[in-house]
Amino acid sequence: MNAYKHNMWKFACMNPSRISELLAPVVRMLDTDILPYIDLIAAHTTPIQCKAGDRFPNTGESERIVAFITEGVFRVYSVDQHGKELILRFAAEGEFTLLSDDYKGLNPDAEYYWEALTDTTLLTWRDKDLEVLVNKIPGWYSISLKIMETLIYRLVIERAEMFNDDATTRYRKFIQRYPDTITRVPLRCIANYLGIAPQSLSRIRHQLANSNNN
Repeated sequence: MNAYKHNMWKFACMNPSRISELLAPVVRMLDTDILPYIDLIAAHTTPIQCKAGDRFPNTGESERIVAFITEGVFRVYSVDQHGKELILRFAAEGEFTLLSDDYKGLNPDAEYYWEALTDTTLLTWRDKDLEVLVNKIPGWYSISLKIMETLIYRLVIERAEMFNDDATTRYRKFIQRYPDTITRVPLRCIANYLGIAPQSLSRIRHQLANSNNN
């Protein structure tokens, strides 16, 4: 296992207007009806910066935190009772997090984490912030459920493909699914996500490169 740095993320210095600016396309994507509440949402948003190698939330963090990625790439992974790591998916700009507990349905005995693969910036909301938004913004709760359902559906599809597709097909789908992420993710992480050895991944990449050149 890696030697992780703990408690290394920090609050980002960002004025409310900049937060609102970052939130605007997110709000439009979710529901234009909540645009009038963007200043309220910004007031309950905490920007956070993580360095590559940081976990989010911090190890030992007991409070539930929801985040939206504005910059950078994370790997979402599990650690089973034997200490074996399995990367479930990658998340980059424009994506929300799923809370660690939401992955427990995959393997209740494993622990689940987010780790920054690059320097990242997040917009975050703690329980107390979410409670205010649910109480003051019509439809916020339904929007939150829709986000969670979409993320879980995508995760289930990705994991099903790991069992049903051969390694080359899995890699082709990875390229299609993460076109802007692939160059920022170490090959060992891609191999882990695909469930193959790094040497097998190198062979697949070489074969595809040759077939494209013919």
